[in-house]
Amino acid sequence: MKEILLNGIRLAARGTAAGLEKRLRDRAAGLAGIPPGELGKLTVVGRSTDARGREPVLCFRVAAEVPEACPLPAWERPPAPRLDLPEGSGIKNPVVVGTGPAGIFCALALAMAGRDPLILDRGPKVEERCAGVERFLRTRELDEDCNLLIGEGGAGTFSDGKLYTGTHDKLAAFVLATLAESGAPEEILVLARPHIGTDRLRTAAAGLRKKIEALGGRFLFNTCVTGVTEKAGRCSGVVCSGGTTVDAPAVVIACGLGGRELARSLTETVRWEPKPFQIGCRIEHPQEFIDRRQYHGKRPELLGAAEYHLVSRPAGSVLPVSSFCMCPGGTVVNATAWRGRCATNGMSDFARSGRYANACLITTLAPRDQNEAFGLIEGIEKGLFLLGGEDYTLPAQDASAFLRGEKILRGRESSCAAGIVPGNVRALLPAPVAEALSSALVFFDRQLPGFIRNGRIVGAEPCVSSPLRFLRDEKGASSLPGCYLAGEGAGAAGGIVSAACDGLRTAKALLSEKS
Repeated sequence: MKEILLNGIRLAARGTAAGLEKRLRDRAAGLAGIPPGELGKLTVVGRSTDARGREPVLCFRVAAEVPEACPLPAWERPPAPRLDLPEGSGIKNPVVVGTGPAGIFCALALAMAGRDPLILDRGPKVEERCAGVERFLRTRELDEDCNLLIGEGGAGTFSDGKLYTGTHDKLAAFVLATLAESGAPEEILVLARPHIGTDRLRTAAAGLRKKIEALGGRFLFNTCVTGVTEKAGRCSGVVCSGGTTVDAPAVVIACGLGGRELARSLTETVRWEPKPFQIGCRIEHPQEFIDRRQYHGKRPELLGAAEYHLVSRPAGSVLPVSSFCMCPGGTVVNATAWRGRCATNGMSDFARSGRYANACLITTLAPRDQNEAFGLIEGIEKGLFLLGGEDYTLPAQDASAFLRGEKILRGRESSCAAGIVPGNVRALLPAPVAEALSSALVFFDRQLPGFIRNGRIVGAEPCVSSPLRFLRDEKGASSLPGCYLAGEGAGAAGGIVSAACDGLRTAKALLSEKS
């Protein structure tokens, strides 16, 4: 027997899973020109869904075992993803700040290179973090060091766990393979639009920690870093809350968007520049509505909850808007790390089995002074808290009411665990953002009729991306020798996979440094 590769197998998404498997084998045998009985093991190596026509279609790429006499050429499987690390650096025990995707994958690479990193995180381990989140929802008392934004795994731990990215980074395959080894579903290796789900992300976060510990890395949780120390013009360690210091020959800061205070403090030491940043609002719909619009009828048994990606590019001066972080069958969460403030995010489990779908509709604002940018972001966060009743309940309004600027909410049934109350969210937004979102809602309603009628705006997301970017040279180093910055908090990434890849590149930069 030999193995061949068959591309472009398209099967209607109807019937049962067992029936689909038989149809797939029959189609593969037909393409190979052999009777189905002669077909050996069939392995799906790529899968996607095409719902553009009147009936959804499943698209497969398969590796099939066939007799040697089959005229199709044999397929040589690609090697397992590997990480090539530079040699030569004598730096031992570097400090990595943050356990989000950038920090944890940077630490993994350093541990693989035998550098025994020390990883610090302001929050607790993921197991304790989950208990803290439940406590917050029950008591409405926010722990600024343990919440939906802060703690092991970073903000992504309480998200949909999307792993598709537009970066086309060659390191992405290693990231996906490592996540699968650490507890993520193996199907992320074959899906065109893979996701993990927050329930499986928690397992993967703990699995990555154990992998790094087995390689010699050490973790210090509940340790808040407030700045870096310098000696002879080089970063020599970090300062923690209370004034204690941790010495290190090199430091990686991967604080994420939740590390806003740390990032701002570093602007006094490390060169940076203002960058465009995104602001948006979370919109929620019944999942059944999205299914019927995307699948042109009832959701087929073979398919999961439908998702969408929408883009509005109006003419003139109105800002473009796109959907972001779409969570099919998910929940809306209050992902704030600051008392007296609110900020929404979307979350879903692996099964995506909830009754509601949500997404953020975002627009991009031009770069501006960091005080102005953070003032705008924090002003919206504080306004949401006040509008929601000062107990972390989120203000919401019907999408149609958003267009008119009215405080109307027809019902309070929502996926949001923090709860929703009527509130004019539009009034909190800068005029260009409100105008852009209104224009986009009208356009999206033409693409998915009923988008406005069935939708409600739940809170706002002023913290989608960082308004500043730390400058790095061609080797990945910052203006302060020995200090490296990575991930979303550094303005260098925008999602789980891109942040993880940036963390790996940062580790390579550190390992290339001659001590």
